[in-house]
Amino acid sequence: MATWKIDQPQKLTFERVRRLRVRTVRGSVSVVGGDEQPTLEVSELEGPPLQVRHDGDQLEVGYEQPWWPGPLGWLTGRQRRHLAVVSLAVPRDCEVDLEVVSSSLMVSGLRAPVRAKTISGEITLAGCAGQVEAETVSGVVLAHGVAGDLWANTVSGDLTLVEGGGTVAAKTVSGTIVLDLDAAPVSDVRLTSVSGDVTIRLPQASDLQVQLQSTSGQVASAFDELHREGRPALRTVRGRLGTGSGRLRASTTSGHVALLRREDEDGEPR
Repeated sequence: MATWKIDQPQKLTFERVRRLRVRTVRGSVSVVGGDEQPTLEVSELEGPPLQVRHDGDQLEVGYEQPWWPGPLGWLTGRQRRHLAVVSLAVPRDCEVDLEVVSSSLMVSGLRAPVRAKTISGEITLAGCAGQVEAETVSGVVLAHGVAGDLWANTVSGDLTLVEGGGTVAAKTVSGTIVLDLDAAPVSDVRLTSVSGDVTIRLPQASDLQVQLQSTSGQVASAFDELHREGRPALRTVRGRLGTGSGRLRASTTSGHVALLRREDEDGEPR
């Protein structure tokens, strides 16, 4: 096992990395999958040094002391003395586990599973083909071109999912959810919000069993194939699009739900 203590901007290279684990406080972490030699670059650093461990095909980046500031740290502002801006290049089949505080995360170009968790930072996911889990409290989650299964969870942050496929499960308390699906087959989509609005855009040629509902918000659909059901305590729109081979379910308590059709470049819906 090789170890390094980084106390200033520095760049390291590695022969082989198949599993990556990062734990930092404040700043940003970006991970890009590609065909280049695995590298780690720390471009900014404040506070305690980062500890880097490379054992076989596993790479770990974090702090020697417990990295989580704890309740006293939040009250006294101790976490503000931490700052790490970290960039990593890894193979496309590298498993990634990121867990940070007050830091933004960006992951792109990976085929292996990804877990990204932050307290108040933004999470950006692009071109990921494996299973993805994204969780933040007050930051936003932006996912583009995630072909694998996606689980996204926020408390007050917004969720924006563009050109996804497979299983999508997105949940928020007060944030909004925007989902823009392409023509790729979708097996199961579940969107849940308490007070935030949910907006979904689908191609005209979609194959989905659809159920949209809100307890006190409005529910609207641009697809004539879907039918409205009125109940005293629940507003629901449901029905089948195309063959109905996949499922789309969206529900809110007090937010609104809108289902839109994607238009062609000439302005005609498709």
